[in-house]
Amino acid sequence: MTIHRFSISRRALALAVTATALASPLQALAQPKVLTVGNPFAPLSMDPSLSGNGRAGTHLMPAYEPLIRVRADGSFEPALATAWSMSADSKEAVFTLRKDAKFSDGEPVNAEAVKKSIEYWRSKKGSPFAVNLANVTSIDVVEPYKVSIKLSSPNPALLNLFEAYWLSGDIISPKGVANPDALAKDTFGAGPYKLDPAATISGKSYTYVPNPHYYDKSRIKWDKIVMSVFEDQNSAIQAMKAGQVKVLVSDPVTGHANNGKLDKNIRVVSEPVQWTGLIIMDRNGIVNPALKDVRVRKALNYAIDRNLIAKALLGNFADATVQLQGKGFMGYDAANEARYPYDPAKAKALLAEAGLSKGLELKVSYVNNTLSRTMSQVLAGQFKKVGVNATLHELQGFGAMLQARAAKQIEVLVFNSNSGVPNLARFQTLAPKGSLNFYETEDAQLTKLMDEAALLPLPKAEAAWKKVYAHATDIAWFAPIAATHAVYFMTDEVKAPKIGQSVVIDLVNIVPAK
Repeated sequence: MTIHRFSISRRALALAVTATALASPLQALAQPKVLTVGNPFAPLSMDPSLSGNGRAGTHLMPAYEPLIRVRADGSFEPALATAWSMSADSKEAVFTLRKDAKFSDGEPVNAEAVKKSIEYWRSKKGSPFAVNLANVTSIDVVEPYKVSIKLSSPNPALLNLFEAYWLSGDIISPKGVANPDALAKDTFGAGPYKLDPAATISGKSYTYVPNPHYYDKSRIKWDKIVMSVFEDQNSAIQAMKAGQVKVLVSDPVTGHANNGKLDKNIRVVSEPVQWTGLIIMDRNGIVNPALKDVRVRKALNYAIDRNLIAKALLGNFADATVQLQGKGFMGYDAANEARYPYDPAKAKALLAEAGLSKGLELKVSYVNNTLSRTMSQVLAGQFKKVGVNATLHELQGFGAMLQARAAKQIEVLVFNSNSGVPNLARFQTLAPKGSLNFYETEDAQLTKLMDEAALLPLPKAEAAWKKVYAHATDIAWFAPIAATHAVYFMTDEVKAPKIGQSVVIDLVNIVPAK
């Protein structure tokens, strides 16, 4: 009996081993392809009209198809629109839509739906970028699949507003437009994926599954996309090393700290398309009267040792700068770099001239992430050397930042944003109602220069935009620290396109390496 049992046991074991050997390849083939993404920002809203853009808009990329996409070289490629044109006077854009596109709810993407989406986007109260379309006079259905957008004044960069970065091109379905409460929590786009609310934890993790109605199934490379929020980039790096993250949207501080220390299967993808530094928000002296004095704002600029910060903390992922546009972007002028050399004595003298010889109390706010937190701490140390006592004010996310803005609690804000097409960047950074002009400050000369530059065709506008950014540097609304790289960590399991003029990497364009 014992021998008999042993014989059966050996036979069962042999069959089990054989079955496992046969099943393993089949199981491997059946494993779902999942793109795991780490991002330092939790979404402000899933509603494209209320969302941040750039890295803060990463959560919209899988689900919302724009009218057009911008390539790394700055040229456009089709998305929901297959053709587009702009009038000679830059006051009208016409988009011809593909006829096979549907939203994730099954409704067709036609001219009427595009019209409703853009009208909703530009009229939404609290929309950070609605100012971009403030001069729209009409949105007209020319044909069932052709839509026209007309302006009251020229904008040579009008087409760019309808690519993914500026969000007005992220077309929302009529059902989403009609139900803003649902739109804030779910997705109603025509992209290759859609949010899976049941597998999503707001503020923590967001799961996307394929959109069964997407017009080009060949572009759906993943069975699932899972995006997790990592405010602490060190935790994100550890998760990547553990195989839990394939793509990490990161920053130059983390890039420099981990350069040469990564596992062999992890690489850095980066390009210089951003800036980081201080936005002196309270230029009218609403919260801190001292900041109304341009001498005080200039003193803060002279107090910053940009070269030391860039070299020590950012390494090869940044260059010290005093201006908003980086090299290669329209309006950058190397002559501006001599404007604010590190000069603590000059900073102290300017503060004394402004009646602050005994020092200045300054609240320095920042949205909690590795880059801004690090920059805030460094600035506080440098400001102390010239008699500026900086109190750090941490904001937990963009929602908290907007609440602090509404309550007029922000004096200066450590922030990072992107270089880009100046016609559009001005609406974000310099215009009175821009999303980064919290108290609607206006400088008459700056407005005049911007208006003049904005009327020129882009190929002829370089000199005019240099005047704009030179004046912005002179009035010291900002204290930039460095022109920085957009930084991504990626494992060898994925391939991604160059960044270039697209400024950020669209998750839709990240594909399996094999």
